Amino acid sequence: MKKYSYLAAISCGVLAMSLASCEDQPNKFELTGGKPSITYIRVQDVAAKDSLITAAGSGAAIAIIGNNLTSIRELYFNDIKAVLNTSYITKNSLLVNVPKSIPGYVTDKIYMVTNGNDTVSYPFHVTVPAADVASMDCEWARYGEEATLLGQFFVNDPGDPLTITFTGIQNSASLQVPAGDIKEITENKVRFIVPDGAPEGIIEVHTVYGDSKSHFYFHDSRGIITDFEGEGGADSKSGIVPQGWNIAATYSNEGGICNNYVELTGHLTDGGGWVESVKLPYWCGNWKGDPMSITSGPGAPLRNIFPEGYFANPSKLSFKFELFIPSSNPWKAGAMQVLFVNNQLCANDSWQNNKYIHTGANGGEDLCRGLYRPWASTGSFDTGDKWITVTIPLSEFTYNQDGTDGKVKLSEESFDSFIMWPDAGGVTGEECDPIFRYDNIRVVPNL
Repeated sequence: MKKYSYLAAISCGVLAMSLASCEDQPNKFELTGGKPSITYIRVQDVAAKDSLITAAGSGAAIAIIGNNLTSIRELYFNDIKAVLNTSYITKNSLLVNVPKSIPGYVTDKIYMVTNGNDTVSYPFHVTVPAADVASMDCEWARYGEEATLLGQFFVNDPGDPLTITFTGIQNSASLQVPAGDIKEITENKVRFIVPDGAPEGIIEVHTVYGDSKSHFYFHDSRGIITDFEGEGGADSKSGIVPQGWNIAATYSNEGGICNNYVELTGHLTDGGGWVESVKLPYWCGNWKGDPMSITSGPGAPLRNIFPEGYFANPSKLSFKFELFIPSSNPWKAGAMQVLFVNNQLCANDSWQNNKYIHTGANGGEDLCRGLYRPWASTGSFDTGDKWITVTIPLSEFTYNQDGTDGKVKLSEESFDSFIMWPDAGGVTGEECDPIFRYDNIRVVPNL
């Protein structure tokens, strides 16, 4: 990134922050007069306190050592203002975190604005990391449609522009997004058009600060439980279909992202009580005789279908699916419960029952599950008439049905049957008639 002269002093028109602590503190902080000076800067880590530094990365915790540091009213790294905590400022030391925001003008200096509105500078380089490509609004975005990468440190320097490259996992094929198809770049997101033929796999982002890889796969086909293409269908990645009692899901491909998807709808009360029409189960068994005895073939327990050891360490996996909730039918009640179950816990005289789902003495097993409740913070949620990807790390499957802590943790033996449905979850909302559309339900390794 180009560096620019910092010819003018930082504006002194900002209202002074109150740096005084409570009156009953005998050693309360008070701004002093004069100008500060810096002797050296070191890391805050006590184990490395003798390590003097002239540069640090965004967010790093540093200690500034010098004189009259209590005269500092504001502190800037390049043109980004730092947050000062007066509890960590003395005459000779100041503890602070380097701001995480990317500077607009790089001068490689710290600027100290004093109580008397003087500005004192000191040489210091802030290292900006390569982009952190944390997620994608829809990992199964269609070719030719707009998608958004989300994360941090997306920088488009005129001398070294940001680029996006799709790198295939099946072979060495890669495909770069044309510069004209990158529509918007901010520090936390990049909007672009998905190129035709973009391969399944990693998305790489290059910036002036380096190269980085996504924490997910584009068009990820690993670990798919069901993609709703039908048992053994030519386009199915798993051959698994939802099965169980009273499934009200309807299949469609209209407006989908990858052939078929399923749609469920029902009337939810404000507490999100059980509604049969919105449940989506895969209860293992052949459902033509004794459903719990089958060990292979259609209806086999999930862990018998997936590669051996796939579920051995649940904390290293995430549950994902694509979701579409139309704005005409928003979601306002009930937490989406996602539950994996050992087949012995959901059997009663060899037939399926719901006792394992519920909490407490009425037969519940207090099984840990994931709860997805995005409407709870705003009162209503829809996906803006587009598909999104929902990710819930299995390490966050810690809840009971009512939102309290679950007692029975996930283990490899949990992954026989599966069910997801909006119900309870410890949140109260409004009566609603949401429409849920799902595709590509999967469990994938974390990257």
